[in-house]
Amino acid sequence: MTVIVNDQKKKYSSKIHIKTVKVGEGDSAEEIKKAKLASHGIVARDKTGKLVATVDGHSYGKEKVAEVIGKLLASGKK
Repeated sequence: MTVIVNDQKKKYSSKIHIKTVKVGEGDSAEEIKKAKLASHGIVARDKTGKLVATVDGHSYGKEKVAEVIGKLLASGKK
């Protein structure tokens, strides 16, 4: 999963900030709890900190990551 996210990071880093964090590092446990995820996944927030999208678990692919990025890009245009 990290490879997919890092690939997208290269493509969109000029428009959005993408960060991969291992569960247990920094405030990841708190972010997962706030986002109401079971144990791990994607937590996507806009630049104001508003939750834009979540994806629970890790059984998703490039299409789902691209979908979340699309939501983040769209949220910045409002």
